[in-house]
Amino acid sequence: MLQPNDNLDEKVKEFFELQPQKRTWVGWRSFVKCEICLEDNVTIDKLGRCEDCFKENRQRKPLPRMLFLDDRTKRIEAARKQYTQQYDVTFVHNTKECLRYLCRQQWDILSLDHDLNGDDFQDPSDTSSGMEVVRHMIGWMDQYSKPEVWVHSSNLFAATHMLGLLKQEGFKAYYRKFVYEDEKTFSNAKISREPVVVEDKWDFHHFGLCNSCNKFEIDTLLNKKGQCHECYKREMIQCA
Repeated sequence: MLQPNDNLDEKVKEFFELQPQKRTWVGWRSFVKCEICLEDNVTIDKLGRCEDCFKENRQRKPLPRMLFLDDRTKRIEAARKQYTQQYDVTFVHNTKECLRYLCRQQWDILSLDHDLNGDDFQDPSDTSSGMEVVRHMIGWMDQYSKPEVWVHSSNLFAATHMLGLLKQEGFKAYYRKFVYEDEKTFSNAKISREPVVVEDKWDFHHFGLCNSCNKFEIDTLLNKKGQCHECYKREMIQCA
């Protein structure tokens, strides 16, 4: 019942808020996996829910949070494709940015590179290397929940040093080298060299002892430089 002093707008708003809201499920894509219950070959809506998950108002489980430190664009893009379905990934490109995010919130997984700023085999004492993150974590990480640490650097010497320091401080640390397609192609490539075609300009000049192989026979033919025909061709191929 409305009273003389009641605010009509508030009463109308309160009335509609108390009414059960009717929600309608609308299919969007078929024969795919539901992102909530992970059932295959179902129809989902634009939020990735099948009809059963929609009716029961099931919520998507939050993905584990991963902080990924690397400075190579191609490796970051490859990691984005590989990890975004399994983790809530944040990408950082340098030491200071990584430390800033570490202080900001809790992380489940921290994946570290060592050689940053475009350098290879960077000095571990360099404050811009991935080792600097490890040094800071050892100093003040006790006040935070310790994330699981993956070291994906191709610099095996520095990666081993990083893992040793982290394990001494009680971190769960593992070496997980991240190899993207360009690196796989380069590492698996077989160098094939096509035969070299050399124009033969050898001319007979005299008989004698070859200056290169010291071959001497009655029929040993030499050019003006005192080379037999075989030594001349070998030299031309090496120079080609």
